[in-house]
Amino acid sequence: MPPDRTAALSLRGMAKNFGSIVAVDAVDLDIPQGQICGLTGPNGSGKSTLFDCCTGLQKATAGRVFAGGTEVTGWEMHRIVREARVIRSFQKAVVLRAMTVEDNLVLAGQMVAFPGFLATFAIGRANRSGVRQLRERAGDVLDLVGLAHMRHADAGKISFGQQKLLQFATMLMADPRVILLDEPMAGVNPVLIERMIANINRANRDHGITFVVVEHNLDAMKALCHRLVVLSRGRIIADDTPDIVVRQPDVVEAYLAG
Repeated sequence: MPPDRTAALSLRGMAKNFGSIVAVDAVDLDIPQGQICGLTGPNGSGKSTLFDCCTGLQKATAGRVFAGGTEVTGWEMHRIVREARVIRSFQKAVVLRAMTVEDNLVLAGQMVAFPGFLATFAIGRANRSGVRQLRERAGDVLDLVGLAHMRHADAGKISFGQQKLLQFATMLMADPRVILLDEPMAGVNPVLIERMIANINRANRDHGITFVVVEHNLDAMKALCHRLVVLSRGRIIADDTPDIVVRQPDVVEAYLAG
């Protein structure tokens, strides 16, 4: 089956082996523009590995990846972010702990907005103007995610849940078309889970960002996602609306009862 070149993200025959272990097994998946798609399954089912192969962090054993109709198979991670505007998070929040919350966002914006490593750290009037614009944008993003009151705090001194919100905010600075979120609500208290859901919905609604969300919190997935895809042993075993998927016997056997 040919890829869907109208999709925000289209995967064909994606596979990843680690020696004799098959982590991802011939996955075909199309994520339409503007969709919030949940991706779940038992531990070891291949969810994070699939993200790695889509975003250039690992080289797939086989398969092709298309972002907005452009084939990005084999591209390095930084190129996928800069050119295809596809970006991912990690299960453990990745923040620069010694920098302020605001400076984390400014640096994230610089790495995308400025053409290359040297330009990121250059000096001069144009650079100062660019940084000033990024600080203004950072303020807007911090307002959106509910961290504006912590903009001058060191990122290493805010809570784990707030670091997850900060990681989400840094991704927004890249002006993404697609965001892949790897367990954004794991280890987060219920209040911050509600905030994360609201932030994702707002970014999707107001900016048209497509989301693929790996998450084990099925209540959150049902509240958030338009669609739920279930992986088991590297293969898709269910793909429908969340309310339908969670009642399917093979899903119950593979995941819910596990």
